Amino acid sequence: MVIVSGSGGVLLDTLALRPWWQRHDTSWVAVPAADTEIALAGLPVTWQADPPGWPHTVAAVWRAYHHLRRSRPDLLVSAGRRLTVPYFLAARLRRVPAVFVETLTQTSTPCGTARLSARLARVVLVQRPDRVTAHRDAVLVGELY
Repeated sequence: MVIVSGSGGVLLDTLALRPWWQRHDTSWVAVPAADTEIALAGLPVTWQADPPGWPHTVAAVWRAYHHLRRSRPDLLVSAGRRLTVPYFLAARLRRVPAVFVETLTQTSTPCGTARLSARLARVVLVQRPDRVTAHRDAVLVGELY
């Protein structure tokens, strides 16, 4: 399994899934930041910056595709960030199922990255009951932390 994460709440959401992901062969793709470097110390991590904008997404998808080809994951998981979109697109091309974890703070219309990630995901995990109807294939998991 590959988990794609940034810092802040996205990192907290993916770390909250530890009881589940620690039972699997897991590697990370993370945006370098103080909290990600501390929280993921000792774990297998590939550090990648967020693509600087949508024009750079094609190159980021190419890098993500090659990363997934080398790592051959059975599953891709992310709670968002701009880096998620290239990985979810590459996962779709490689036929790797993706799971999108909607952050707890999502209370209204999601940003473009979250909407696209949710559309590309096989399953969307939501933490609030009112968010179940926001996505097709949504599964209510409750608050993760």
